[in-house]
Amino acid sequence: MPNPRKRHAFIVSDRTGLTAEAMAHSLLSQFPGIDFNIETFTFVDSTDKALELVRRCNLIRTQTGTAPLIFLTMVNDELREHFNQSDTEVFDLFHTFIGPMEKHLGVKSSHTIGKSHGVKDEKAYTSRIAAVHFALQTDDGMETDHYGQADLIIVGVSRCGKTPASLYLSLHYGLYVSNYPLTSHELSSRELPQALLPFRDKLFALTIDPFRLLQIRQQRYQGSTYSTAATCQREIAQAESLFRSHQVPYLNTTRMSVEEIGAMIVNRTKAHNRL
Repeated sequence: MPNPRKRHAFIVSDRTGLTAEAMAHSLLSQFPGIDFNIETFTFVDSTDKALELVRRCNLIRTQTGTAPLIFLTMVNDELREHFNQSDTEVFDLFHTFIGPMEKHLGVKSSHTIGKSHGVKDEKAYTSRIAAVHFALQTDDGMETDHYGQADLIIVGVSRCGKTPASLYLSLHYGLYVSNYPLTSHELSSRELPQALLPFRDKLFALTIDPFRLLQIRQQRYQGSTYSTAATCQREIAQAESLFRSHQVPYLNTTRMSVEEIGAMIVNRTKAHNRL
């Protein structure tokens, strides 16, 4: 008998699959009661590759009683048709929108493969790469003398998500983002570190549930006082008190993805307006 709580999902693209992955994961997250086994297949750009995936779908259907859900971004009509004619549930993300847009705009689309992820603006692309280098250069409190160039400086206790957020903001938005870890001594003093004082208007803080922080720290530093429940609770309490007393805006990252963290920071700081 098919298990309705377990399903396979295939993300299929003739290029990188980035668009399909983002949409598919967003849609599948709306069904938390189902355990999806998600596989991504990129650069499916030939009949042989397409037919091989169709055969895999048929095999899974035979073995489990249910065919995989297929999330498709493919501009080649002939390749797309192999999936549409198969006995599977196809969610054609490209065709769903392109057809109505062509009708509304009164023109045919270019049907260009990989158009959305190519380098369309060389200057903007170069700027994003430079922003990533800056984030790495000033990661974890390094080279604070470069803070004058920063659009944002993310502060918080160790392992609360500062580095991933900094890199995401630099790569996705082209922002120059530094991050600074608050030490136990700085937290105990209840004062902003000297390196941050001249840049208070650039500060944005992250916090996290202390028990989630404990889980993260114990994955790498189990047995250390750094990764005890008491230390995590004390540091979070001190950090949030510091943020409030110095009016540093902050965000709880406990249940947020890095994409959500980045979007929330940009929305709250309007940092993209500085570019």
